[in-house]
Parts: sequence; C-alpha cells; structure tokens
Amino acid sequence: MACSTRTSVTAGTLFDRRRTPLTVWFAACWLSAMQNNGVSAQGLQRSLGIGSYPTAWAMLHRIRSVLVRPGRDRLGGVVEADETFIGGREPGLQGGRARGKKVLVGVAVEVTGPRGFGRARMAVLADASGPSLHHFVADNVEPGALVVTDGWTSYQGIETLGYAHEARSQRAARARGEDPGALLPAVHRVASLAERWLLGTHQGAVGDEHLQAYLNEFEFRFENANRRQRSRRRS
Repeated sequence: MACSTRTSVTAGTLFDRRRTPLTVWFAACWLSAMQNNGVSAQGLQRSLGIGSYPTAWAMLHRIRSVLVRPGRDRLGGVVEADETFIGGREPGLQGGRARGKKVLVGVAVEVTGPRGFGRARMAVLADASGPSLHHFVADNVEPGALVVTDGWTSYQGIETLGYAHEARSQRAARARGEDPGALLPAVHRVASLAERWLLGTHQGAVGDEHLQAYLNEFEFRFENANRRQRSRRRS
C-alpha cells in the first residue's frame, strides 16, 4: 500500500482482535439470528462446542453490542410510556414504584391501532423521579408525539419538552369499575413479553449491570417480529 501500513479486514467490527475463529463467530451470529427468541450462553456453548461458558457469554454480549444502531430514529405518533420492575414486585413493598432489589425499567411503545404496536424502547432508570422520566421520554420519543402515561406526577411537565401529553388516571379507572391495567395496554404487553423472554431464554440469569444490553436485544427481536407480521399481512 502507498501509505505503507497494514490493516485487518475485521478492524472496526465485532470480530476485531478476537481469539475465537471467525467460523465460530459466524455460526454464533447465525444461531442468534435464526432463533426467534435468541440463544443463551449455555445453549451456544453446547451447540458450538465452545470451551467455556464465559467465552460463549462474552461472544453473545459482543453481538448484543451491535444490535442498536447509533442515532436511530426515536418513536413517533402516539406513544405509551410507563415503568416496570424487571423480575416482578417484591412482597412487602409499599407502592407500585417502590424499588426494593428489582431494577426499574422505562418502557415506551408506539401505538399503531386499536391492537397494533410499532417500535419499542426500554431503558434502565435510576428512579421514577421527574428528571429520570423526562430524560427517558426525551431520549426515546420524537418531539411532537402524543405521549400517553398514567397519572404519576413525575410525568407532569413533559409538555415543556415539546410533547402532547395525555394522562390516564388509575384512580379514576377504579372508580368507574374498570381495570387500571388496561389503561396502557401496549407498554404492559411489551413489559410482559420482555420478562417472559428473559425468564425463558436466559432463565432470568441477567445481572443488573448487563440488563440494558439484554433489553436492547429484546427491542431488536420485538421490532423484527413486528416487521415480519406486517409483511405477512401485506402479502
């Protein structure tokens, strides 16, 4: 080369400076992509004969790191937003937003019809305060969208960020004899699917410090499944 330098065809990719052969990496990518629910590190280790569990886990974690495109478009249109605790509620806690030992996760989902869902975003939250929730909405929802939430006071003021805001009161729903859980069906459905995926594919063995990477993978799979369903309906 004119510049008298050498480079590698894997430079700048997830395969850069890896000791595991590329053939094993390609097989791992194929297994991860071809199975609707993905593959666990233990399953990958068995399928490919990888020497150790940590190696299989590190490979999958590196694959997860490229599933989210930098600068991807934010959600738009009508968007439901709420929070949930991954791992379920702990007994004895007062209030639905009491942290305990569980991880608080923000959930935002595009609503495309009476029962239709678009894209989804999930992010680990420090707490359910106004600054945390406003930051989550601003990071994941395009200004001008209609953001539908419950009546939690921390959502108040998101109008100043450029959003239309519709707050649905759980207390009012109970007074009408309605199910408060039905006020935000999209986010509750997506949160339930995410938790079932974590428990089913990964047996719930996800450390707090790595949860965001798993949520990114779930978003990727959820959106791909939605695209396939829309494509089948059109055909």
